[in-house]
Amino acid sequence: MAILYLDTLNLFFELIKNGFLKLNINETLKKILWDGIGEGIIGGISIALPYLIPFYILLSILEDSGYLSRMAFFTDSFMHFIGLHGKAFFPLMLGFGCNVPAVLGSRILETKKQKFITATLATLVPCSARTVVIMGLVGIFLGFKYVLIIYIIDIIIIILFGKLLSILVPGKSYGLIMEIPPLRKPSTKIVLKQSWFRIKDFIYFAFPIIIFGSFLLQILDLTNLLNSFVNLVSPFFVSFLGLPPLTSIPLIFGILRKELSLIMLFSLFGTTNVLSFMTPKQIIIYSLITLFYFPCVATFSVLRKEIGLFSAILMTVFEMIFAFLLGGFLNLIL
Repeated sequence: MAILYLDTLNLFFELIKNGFLKLNINETLKKILWDGIGEGIIGGISIALPYLIPFYILLSILEDSGYLSRMAFFTDSFMHFIGLHGKAFFPLMLGFGCNVPAVLGSRILETKKQKFITATLATLVPCSARTVVIMGLVGIFLGFKYVLIIYIIDIIIIILFGKLLSILVPGKSYGLIMEIPPLRKPSTKIVLKQSWFRIKDFIYFAFPIIIFGSFLLQILDLTNLLNSFVNLVSPFFVSFLGLPPLTSIPLIFGILRKELSLIMLFSLFGTTNVLSFMTPKQIIIYSLITLFYFPCVATFSVLRKEIGLFSAILMTVFEMIFAFLLGGFLNLIL
């Protein structure tokens, strides 16, 4: 279904592109307008929104039905394994939508230790933007079973990292005391309103960044600055990670918004057929690096506010080192 959707959109935008390229304007300007601004708009519409909209609707249904509160009790015993309790499940679950409210949600925990562990683990939860990358790369081109494998790897790493933090971080952890609201039928109006509120954030905030990022890539390409940077990082990306050197550019833009690490990838290579320039092994490595290497700028800013600048920098550096070491390790064994 996703491939059919993309093929239909690609055909539609290809017709628009052919008409635009026939216009009698400067070729350089034409390239900047289409490959820069045009491809940025197309990337946001065809790649990000199809995955974000269903996910946000599902999350809103779970919230409005009152089921999330019950899940806190169901997961309480398991959460104690990593030094937390069931209430920490709330912010971690929110992390699947966006890591920003997930980190802010760590405030509901009672102790500094629990808040620190919850906020840190929240940055490792695959948010909807990372889900776009995983589904848009692994899901479409390799299949759902590989998506499942990546999520299992992520959950295992979160558990191990949480257990490590529960041992290393000083402080106490307490049990769970909370009131359970009754289950109710989700309100269609509330679900749609909450979903629109979250999608609106992507449209208003991420779309301008996507368009500007795509435009900037074309300017850098025309001035040959793009090639200079790629040549600089090429030994690390090719020899250690086994990735095409150009993939370094989308990863940089992914620091702003994780969707950009996918959309800019398509813009750089000029096609949505990833298998034409990346092998299945490279797709898996790239997706896992994107999953762990850096929380977006917005997440880092709230992380700094919640656990302090030094701790936020320390955890971010650790996650980046871990992500690239994981990529290098997979490059050796796959």
